Parts: sequence; structure tokens; C-alpha cells
Amino acid sequence: MTVLSNSLTVSDGGLGISAAGQRPVVVAGCCSSGAVAAPTTVDTLDGLTSTFGYGPAVRDAAAILSLAGGSVILCRAATVTAAVLGGFCQSGGGSGAAGTFAAVVGTGTAIPALTGTADQPYAVVVVCTTAGANIAATPVVKISLDGGVSFLATGLVAVSATPQAIGTTGLLLAFTDGSFVLADSWSAVGAGCPTNADATGTSVPVFSGTPNDAYDLRAVVTAAGASLAALTATVKFSTDGGNTYGDSVAIPSTGVYAIPNTGVTVTFGAGTLVVGDVYRVKTSAPLWSTSSLDTALDALAPMAGGYEFVHVSGPVDGTSAATVKAWAVEREAAGEYTFAQCEARDNATGESDTTRNAAIAGASPGFTGYDGGRYLDVHASYGYVQSFTHPGSYPRRSLAALRSARLASEPVQRHPGRVRSGRIEGLMPDPDGSSSLLHNVATYTSLDTARFSGAQSVKGQARGRYFFTSRTMALATSDFSEVQRIRVMCVAATAALAQMSTYVADDIACKSDGSGQITEAEAQRVEREILAVMKRAVQLDPNTFVSAVAVTVVRTNNLLSTGNLQARISITPKGSVNSITTTITYTLGA
Repeated sequence: MTVLSNSLTVSDGGLGISAAGQRPVVVAGCCSSGAVAAPTTVDTLDGLTSTFGYGPAVRDAAAILSLAGGSVILCRAATVTAAVLGGFCQSGGGSGAAGTFAAVVGTGTAIPALTGTADQPYAVVVVCTTAGANIAATPVVKISLDGGVSFLATGLVAVSATPQAIGTTGLLLAFTDGSFVLADSWSAVGAGCPTNADATGTSVPVFSGTPNDAYDLRAVVTAAGASLAALTATVKFSTDGGNTYGDSVAIPSTGVYAIPNTGVTVTFGAGTLVVGDVYRVKTSAPLWSTSSLDTALDALAPMAGGYEFVHVSGPVDGTSAATVKAWAVEREAAGEYTFAQCEARDNATGESDTTRNAAIAGASPGFTGYDGGRYLDVHASYGYVQSFTHPGSYPRRSLAALRSARLASEPVQRHPGRVRSGRIEGLMPDPDGSSSLLHNVATYTSLDTARFSGAQSVKGQARGRYFFTSRTMALATSDFSEVQRIRVMCVAATAALAQMSTYVADDIACKSDGSGQITEAEAQRVEREILAVMKRAVQLDPNTFVSAVAVTVVRTNNLLSTGNLQARISITPKGSVNSITTTITYTLGA
């Protein structure tokens, strides 16, 4: 073979390890403006929003930019699934009502009914997923509690003439017999929707627009109005489900108010507004397809070496994660060593943590049997995360962006949960340790077993302080089951490949004994050169990422006839303390 070549294979030896200034992080995902699949470096929040508007990629980039400093590269992925604006629900000082379904959207004749007292306001939508001539034909439905933004597991509530509980909501669903047609739907949203205390004002708001992200919008009447024309009504708004509210704003006679930087407008109808009435709407975020995400990732090829890893904004499942992994494998084949930080989906409204965790760890589209190798980290913890694009609010979000920020601000060999580095920054203050982190891996250990990364409390640390686990989607027996192992290897492999390329087409002294093997003196020279480069890259100050490096040039290969120089580079990683066992006792003597 005479074509010049240089290759390096990262070998996973399965060591049995339990599961200085950094290059920028790439954020790939959907946003409301900016060129698609055009990587752009940004270093200020103003520059970020003026170029890309708002949306999942922008808010994640803003978190990384604010917490880690430096620059962020944003690559917009085309939106394929538009954001959904759910149906609104309400609460206030009125009487409770289970709500009444509107007429069927479709042709079926079955009639659903809600009973019970809801534990909070819900916007209920029921959709037929398996048709049936009647109840005896065992039709199947799926239920949304947020007006169609998210759905509980299909078939979770049986179709029956006897009222069936909808989880722990306090609501029950029953059907008057009739026909069920595929895709038929019924909704109980808006005025008189399922709630434990209806609003008392007669003004009915209408929410409209295209949301640019997932929000839990709340509007609370803070000053009454006998009518819109009276110009006395004021309302305060929340984008984070009521964790925080902005200042009260006066409602104009038109009743129209655009909620800043959300893409959503609310229009209050004619009627009275009563203090304390609350109106709520949830929205989803825009989402890419695997194809549009892959296009955005492929656009990073000209930036090879200009970033450390990619943060994917938007939840992945076993299918879309495979697309991300395939991209990283392609980059490695091209001589670029990198990985991706991803996030798992959140709970659907009304879905328990146990059910959600079992779903993402289960069969497809869950991650059962999935091997992310040295290319993928999927984060499973959600919490109330500080927004850097909507200052002062703490919406429910994945902690994946906070994890990426921590990685970007720490040396590559460092465990992201290192207690000495401090608690996770960017979570809502939580002095009681009871509210800001919603999926604590110390409680839900099954997430770690399923190889999701997460956040957890640590015994001995103050309540409300949380720390990241190091888990990756690599198999538990892999050398790369901890994210710092992936990061160090990416640095080492990059340095090694660059050094080995200097020997391409080089003259190498070989023995004259007919073996065609490299001479001992030549082998030692090459070893010294490689070792010096590797030590500078990963062992010597300031890059003290590993404990030791060794280099061996293969002496037994017939280099003269094959033209193939073979070398082995071995790295001894630094250990990370994942568990501590201590005994304390009294003693009679010192």
C-alpha cells in the first residue's frame, strides 16, 4: 500500500473502574431565529438573543455562557415539531367542578364524563388511540392533563362505564357507551375546567401565539376590574409555574397583553376580573427531528478541534441518541475526538417520577440495552433551574445544561460532582432540600443503574446542596463509564494522532537481518518523542490529567515490507472517589 495514512484506535480495556482553560462547548438545538446549521460563536447574552432569539438552544447556551464563562458556539437545528400551546385551566375562590367535556372532535358516539375533585387545575384532553364499536370492544385512549402538551401512557386509564381514577389527580373518567373512532378527541379546558376551586371572574382569557420554549404560564389577577373598559384590572404573570412572578401590569381596554419573550399573547375577554383568580397554560418547546439535528451536527465538521463537546438541547430517546452517537463515531473516523451531552425527557403532566423513570430506562424508545460507548452522556435529573434569558424565573428544566457548564469550567480529569468544587450552580435556592431537585439520584438509584447521569444530595453536605454523578451511557464494564474518562481520552487521542502524523512518509531505520523490523535505537527515539508529547498533553503541569503515560513502539512488525509503524500508548487515569466507608468508635486509649 502506497497511499499515505495515519490512524489511531481508542481501545477500551475494561479496567473495572466503577461506573485549565477549556475549549468552547457547542450547543445544538432549536431557537426562534438565526441561520440554520450555521455554527456561530457568541460570548455575550445580548449577542446570543439578538442573533438567535429565544428557545431551548438559546436558554441552554445562556446557562453555559453565564456559569462557565468564555464563549459558546450555537448551531441552530431546524424545527420540525412546532411548539404546542396547551388548553388553559383556572382556579380561584369559586366552587369546585370536575369539568364538562366539549362535544367530540370526530364521529364517535361515546360520551366521556369527569367526576371527583382535582388536586390542582388541569386541562384534560382524551384521544382515542384504538377504535372500538363500543366499550366491550376494548377501545384504548390516552389522556393529557395539560391540554395536549404531554400525554400519560396510552391505556393507563381503562375505558369503562365505571369511573376510573386518573392517577392521583383526584379526577375520575367514565364513558357512556357508544362508538370509539381512531383519533377522536374530547377536551375539558378553560372555564369550568377540572379544578378544585373555579375562578370567579367572568372574563375568559384566550392564549395564542407560537411558544418559543416550554413554559408553565400563570396569570394572577392582582387588582379587580368590573370591566376591561374600567382600566382598573392588573395581572401579574409567571413563566415558571408560579415559582416567581413579575410585577403587576395594567390590562388595557383591548384585554391584550404579550407575555415578554415567550411568543405567547393573552387576550382577556369582556367581563369581570376578580383578585386571586389564576389562569394557567402549559406549552411545549419546539423540537428537531433526527434528520435536522444530524444536519446541524454535520455543519460542525469545518470547526474540528475548535470545541470540546456538543450539548444537545431537547430530549433524546434511544432512537435519536443513536443518531448523535453515529455522528460522534463519524467525527472520530475523521480524526476528531469528541462526545455529546444529552438530556432525557421529563415527566408528562400528572406522570409520577417512578413511572417516568421506568419508561426512559425501559424498552424502546427507552434506553434498555443501549450502549453509548465513549460518545454519549444522557442526563435524567430535572429541577427548577435559573433562567438566564428570563431573569428571576426558575422554570422546570433538565439539569443537563448546568452539567455542561460544570464540565466546561473544570479540568478534564475532574469528576463533575467533586464536592470541593462546590454545589451545582443555577438551581433555585433550596435550604430545606425539598423542592429544587425533582429527580434526586440518591433516591432514584435506578437511574444510575440504567446508566443515566443525574444530580444527587450527598450525606454530610447541607440540605439543598446537590452534586452531579459522573455516569455516562457506556456499559458499566467500560473504561468510559465516567464522563471524565471520556474527556481525558479525547485530549490524549487528539495529541497522539497529531504526533503520530509526523511520522507519515518518514524515513525509519530498519534492521539488516532480513526481518525488516525497526532498529532498537530508532524505536527508542520514536518512543521518547511520543512520550514527551503525551506527557505535555496530559501529565505535566498545567495538564495534570493522568497519573502516568507509557509508550511502546512495536519491534516485531516487518516495517520494511508493510510500511506500517505500530505504537501502543498506555494511560493510567486518576482515580475518582465515588464512595467512602468510615468507621468511628470510642476507645479507652489514645
